[in-house]
Amino acid sequence: MTYKGLWNTTKQSDMFDPDGSKRGQMPDTISEFSLGKETLARQEERGLLLLRDLQNLVPSLRNRGQATEEAGRISDETINDLKRIDAFRAVVPEIYGGMEVPFPIIPQIFRYLGRGCMSTGWSMGFLIYHNFQFAHYPRELQDITFGTRGYTMAAGQVIPSGEARRVDGGFILNGRWGYATGIFHSDYMALAAPVIGEKTDDDKPIMYRFAVPTEKFEILDTWHVAAMKATGSHDVTLTDVFVPDYHGVPVEALRERTSPGLDIHPGPLWRVPLLSFMSFGAVGPMVGGADAMLEMVTKILELKVGAYTGDRQQDLMTQRVRIAGLTMEHAATVGLFEDKINELWAMVVEGETPSREKRTEMRIVVSYVARKCHQLVNELALAAGSRGNYVDSPIQRFQRDVNALATHAIFEYDHTANLFGGTLLGQDVPKDAMI
Repeated sequence: MTYKGLWNTTKQSDMFDPDGSKRGQMPDTISEFSLGKETLARQEERGLLLLRDLQNLVPSLRNRGQATEEAGRISDETINDLKRIDAFRAVVPEIYGGMEVPFPIIPQIFRYLGRGCMSTGWSMGFLIYHNFQFAHYPRELQDITFGTRGYTMAAGQVIPSGEARRVDGGFILNGRWGYATGIFHSDYMALAAPVIGEKTDDDKPIMYRFAVPTEKFEILDTWHVAAMKATGSHDVTLTDVFVPDYHGVPVEALRERTSPGLDIHPGPLWRVPLLSFMSFGAVGPMVGGADAMLEMVTKILELKVGAYTGDRQQDLMTQRVRIAGLTMEHAATVGLFEDKINELWAMVVEGETPSREKRTEMRIVVSYVARKCHQLVNELALAAGSRGNYVDSPIQRFQRDVNALATHAIFEYDHTANLFGGTLLGQDVPKDAMI
């Protein structure tokens, strides 16, 4: 188990009496929290049990990997496995019967799934995660989505496209959106679009995040790709589709934690900045892919015999030095990933609001971790040798998937490094920065 609990690193004694009750007058930022230490500990225990169940699924996910890729979608067996262990309730608020697990658990959910299959880690991780976004919408929508079966399975993408027109009682949506990850398994899709005629003070379009029932979309057969095939991230279109006003939230409200739905959720989970939450989850499958590759390649080198020389690879100093170095690089990368997740969680548990500079730091950490995982996986694939190129080898699939995922906009390094470097040199973070 790699997840680290926080109760030894946060100053809980300053916040709670031994019985878990609040001590004294709390700061305004957390005075509304209804959660004592015991509640948070119970939620953490649920999360750790879920991670145990997910780790037990890893061999099955890896065995299904080739068939899953060939099908271009996640198998019904995997969906049923995740429903059986209640994975889709992980990020649902407790008031709706969900687990409301602590934030550090969520990136590990993506990671553990990614150890078995990166397409599964990405698509199912986001179907689990998007419940966090739905908790930001007005209560009317939450009552529908969480009240029906206790969770939603929502596809989503972040690139604004199409357009929305405000009408009485809601919006009319038109347009085309790409990368609808998990759309075949979804009941809703979360997407972004500008609202026609509505501008910010600096004359930029006001973007909204809309939740739209999946049956309203036309799904286009566009996901013909070299990797991450099973995510099924096809394009979708909407034509004159009406959604009620409570199906939309301004993107700025999501980014700055002023969404209307947060008023009914007092716990610290809902105070984690949305883009920090999303980006740490997004890099989870890459960390899981690096975990899997290190595990598999270490086993290969332990048993492999050179085709020409007959030398056992484990007896070669060069291979021992190589695997030692890659293991240390992996440990350092995972350590940074987990430490920053725990740092962010400790801040919100203590009632602090992460500054824009801190949120920018979290984004560069995610981009850096993605870059290191990409490097690690490709070095490990080289060490595995040519057998890893066979179609039935998970080595080549993990390598392709990591290489594809490394191109995702959320991991773009130079722009994020420019923002973070600016904060180190005393510059302000731009108002519309995606942090």
